[in-house]
Amino acid sequence: MAEPRIRKLEHKFDVGQAVQFSPGRGVDHRSKGQYTIVLLRPLDGNAPQYRIRNKVDGHERIVCENEIGLP
Repeated sequence: MAEPRIRKLEHKFDVGQAVQFSPGRGVDHRSKGQYTIVLLRPLDGNAPQYRIRNKVDGHERIVCENEIGLP
């Protein structure tokens, strides 16, 4: 099955951009910090998603746009 097409207009941030991850409730707050966008992902409902990589330890995670912002 083909992966859905991702339109840049749906996403606020670009691949390679530095962002600050601020996890919501129920997520380990030690994961908070500086990340880099590595992939734009399809919408989850109305929320754009991103794959991000931690600048310190290289850990990657998938997050919704409302969990990240400019550093």
